[in-house]
Parts: sequence; structure tokens; C-alpha cells
Amino acid sequence: MNNQRAIDRLTKHLEWGWSKKTVDAIEMGIHALKETQWIPCSERLPEEEKYILLSFANYTGLDIGRYENDGENDKFYPGDEEETYASYGLIVNAWMPLPEPYREEE
Repeated sequence: MNNQRAIDRLTKHLEWGWSKKTVDAIEMGIHALKETQWIPCSERLPEEEKYILLSFANYTGLDIGRYENDGENDKFYPGDEEETYASYGLIVNAWMPLPEPYREEE
């Protein structure tokens, strides 16, 4: 089962009249699945200047980078570098938000 099918199934469970605690847990699960889902660049591009996790069409590794649009072109950059992934011959095909940093419970 992929993330989207799991999200769809959990969403249907919300209609069953569960307790508030169970509904909260289901909604938390849906949110977590959505946050760990690859977003194809053809579907939607990330916010500019935010760090994101990137997948490539022509490379098996992953990397953390950022997105910019100069008014004409969509560009992805490795970290704070000034050279784009395209200048290295890499094609970004999907992305996902980075998780929030770990913080101890207060």
C-alpha cells in the first residue's frame, strides 16, 4: 500500500464516528503520511528558498537543496551553493518537505 492509498483509507475511517482521541490519532497519521510523500515537480513546485529533500530522475541518491525561480526558469540548488543541480547534469523530478528538527518534550 502506498501513502496515498493509506491516506484515503484513513480518511474513510474518519466517517465512522470514533472517539475524539481516535479521530485525533487518525488525523495525525494522515498528516504524517502527507509529510512523507514525494511531490512530483510536474505537479507542484516548492516554496522558494526553503530547504527540501530532493529526488533525481538520473541519480539514485537524495540531497537537501532549495528552489528558486528567476522569473523565467525553475532552478534547484544544492544547499547554499550558487551552482544549480542542472549544471552538474542532475534532473530534479520530485521533492518533499524536510521534517521539523527534533526538540525534547517540554
